[in-house]
Amino acid sequence: MRIAIVGYPDSVKKILKTLEPQYPQIKFIAYEIEKLGSFVENLKELKGRVHGIFSTGIGVHSEIVSKLNLDVPMVYSNREAGSVLKALWEVREDYSEIKNLKIGFDIVERDVLMDMLEEFGISLKSINVQEYEVDKGESDFLDEHIRNLIRNDVDCIFTAFGYVYDYFKKKNQPVYRLQATKNEIINQMEALLKDIKINENSKNRIGVKVLKVVRRFRKDENYYDKSVFRMKLNQIFLKYSKELQGSFQELLEDEYIFFTTQRILEIKDSEINFLKLLNEVSILGGKVFVGIGYADNIQEASINAKKALNISLMNGKGEIYLFSDDKIRGPLYKRNRYDYSTKISDTIDKEAKKIGVTAKYLSKIRALQESFRKKEFTSKELAEILEITERSVNRIVKPIIENGFAEILEYEVCSKAGRPRRVIKFKF
Repeated sequence: MRIAIVGYPDSVKKILKTLEPQYPQIKFIAYEIEKLGSFVENLKELKGRVHGIFSTGIGVHSEIVSKLNLDVPMVYSNREAGSVLKALWEVREDYSEIKNLKIGFDIVERDVLMDMLEEFGISLKSINVQEYEVDKGESDFLDEHIRNLIRNDVDCIFTAFGYVYDYFKKKNQPVYRLQATKNEIINQMEALLKDIKINENSKNRIGVKVLKVVRRFRKDENYYDKSVFRMKLNQIFLKYSKELQGSFQELLEDEYIFFTTQRILEIKDSEINFLKLLNEVSILGGKVFVGIGYADNIQEASINAKKALNISLMNGKGEIYLFSDDKIRGPLYKRNRYDYSTKISDTIDKEAKKIGVTAKYLSKIRALQESFRKKEFTSKELAEILEITERSVNRIVKPIIENGFAEILEYEVCSKAGRPRRVIKFKF
């Protein structure tokens, strides 16, 4: 088993030092970074090479989730009571009375921090907590720490960011590193191993792929031309089914189904071969609509694949959708891909009525926020991702704004003539 450890050098080293003696059967791959941002592109090579990713913090984790489609189990090293206590112990060596200190924290959850201070009877003069926010980068945390120091709102900084720590250390400013403890690291590792096991088991399920090929024949094409086209299709599909180590059959005159396993469908080579297949069919003049389904048996997997195919057909763009475990994923291999649940809980239903939107669209909007790691979207973005018109977006958003669950931040200036697009910020 191979697991990547990704993050700031000192945190990567500590995690490796903690985990390697505990798990000698696992090969750990270290990816050290100095600052969030550009490093993400280098992690693309991890796809298909590792079974899981252990990030040194939530910032690194969020960058990977939002910018890469690695589709492997991931955890991050969180900062709980142990890491705060360790930093406070170091402070005692520099300050005789910590009860007179004003401390600025980042990443730690305020409730966790307050409970810990109360539990251990620790008093501080004041605390300033920057909790994690999806659209807030490490430079934003650094800037706020600097402002707090200048205003004398804090005496010292407790940070989970190696970049922020090094900055203040070079400036000879009072700063302390919030490092996860050994116990916290091992707990997260156990959670990762559990997720990897679940992921491996799920990939042994049946995988079914249904293709509908649409081609408009010219008036001068005869029955022979159509037969040649279908013969070439069959040759392409037979080759692909062998690559899948599975089988295929023609359901209807223009509909084909492939049977294999989820594991094989998700292998990188299988994906590459399928994209080649789509290109070959396109060269022949065909447009392909694709639905993929996973389940524990062929019947359910086939039903799921048909549901996904119907979504592809409704969109009419010849895109690929996946249906599994009551979730729709797609369009695959596109930048506007997102995952949303088709199963509506009573809680979502009640919340949707309160917000002023249908449960279906509430589920989709929540999925967008999670997939794109933000709460602000232009009306054009929402239209493209939800695959509806901007007029429909405005109709859906209007009651949400009226009920106070969204607001218009600004208007996006269009380069071309036309009505400016709104920037909508959701508050849920």
